Amino acid sequence: MEALRPVVLGIIQGLTEFIPVSSSAHLIIVREFFHWEDLGLSFDMAIHLGTLLALILYMWRDWYEVITKRRDLLFLIIVATIPGAIFGLILEEVAESYFRSLTLIGLAMSIFGIVLFSVDRKSSHDRTLKDIKLKDALIIGFGQILAIIPGVSRSGATITSALLCGFKRDDSARFSFLLSVPIIGGAGLVSLLKIIRNPVSVSITGVSLGILSSFIFGYIAVHFMLNYLKRHNTNIFVYYRLILGVFLILFSVIKR
Repeated sequence: MEALRPVVLGIIQGLTEFIPVSSSAHLIIVREFFHWEDLGLSFDMAIHLGTLLALILYMWRDWYEVITKRRDLLFLIIVATIPGAIFGLILEEVAESYFRSLTLIGLAMSIFGIVLFSVDRKSSHDRTLKDIKLKDALIIGFGQILAIIPGVSRSGATITSALLCGFKRDDSARFSFLLSVPIIGGAGLVSLLKIIRNPVSVSITGVSLGILSSFIFGYIAVHFMLNYLKRHNTNIFVYYRLILGVFLILFSVIKR
């Protein structure tokens, strides 16, 4: 059972990291409903390494083009990373202590689901990554700050911000995924070092299994999102967020 928990959490992390439904929220929800010990934000970020590896493997051609031909895009990715990295470090302890209640998650799920629906509906959807400017990178980067709240979703915040700037849905997701490499990589490595120095209540084997399962299912999720958004809108994710959000709020009220 002890080995099963990191695997299950890794699967959930992999499936929900790149879909705009908040992976951190789902990790908290599963532990709450199954009464599993909270392994902490450090473990949550460590298993992000699995999804990071999946993303790099799936998008290696994109990164090859960015590094060899699109230095302008590489610069904008770096610019968009800065706000989230700074605020992530500043608010890490607050997030660990106060941002993990089911009520807050339910509210965030519902509110930002409505925001995603509204922005997607009004977006022009006529811009590609060839059109991205410094202003767009800053808007998307600052939008990423909201992802510190479980229930908002990092991919949800960045995709919504990109849609707000008028980008196509699949290009919005592609930039979101490119942006996730430095932010997830930095946070994941820092958290993994913390676990090695100050072990949490899970073995290194457990952490490794969590990373492996998040890698496998993260790869599947990236493939799904980039192909799905070429032909569909984001409504299915909005409906899911609203249903889950309302359920969590009601559950929290009844539980009290």
